[in-house]
Amino acid sequence: MLLGQIFQSTNSWAKLSRVNMKPKIALTILRYSKAVSAEYDLVEEKRKALIHEITKTEPGTEAKIEPGSDDLAEYVNRFNEILQLDSSVEQIQLKLSEAVDAVDEKDETLTVQDLAVLEPFFDDYVQPEQEKTE
Repeated sequence: MLLGQIFQSTNSWAKLSRVNMKPKIALTILRYSKAVSAEYDLVEEKRKALIHEITKTEPGTEAKIEPGSDDLAEYVNRFNEILQLDSSVEQIQLKLSEAVDAVDEKDETLTVQDLAVLEPFFDDYVQPEQEKTE
């Protein structure tokens, strides 16, 4: 699991957390989403620290990277490097299909996009093979 996956998944985890489901599955989701949220918070701290480093400002002060600036290019490159790092969050010990089956039939708030974002977090996910380039 990469930090980038964590960073882009928080809205989908929040949405899943608001869905009515069976209590046992809901508890598993609750505990796991807290771990994802904590990891997201660490990425956000790194992102803010990076902005302060690039702009040479003190933490706690306002810092902004201007569009089109050299600072923006450096920020994008360095933040993308952070997002490519491995996360300490392991896959949840739950199949995505079990989570979907546990959702109240009347609840239709999860979208295909949400499920696509959440899929790599579940233990039945199989990483697609990378295309071989020679």
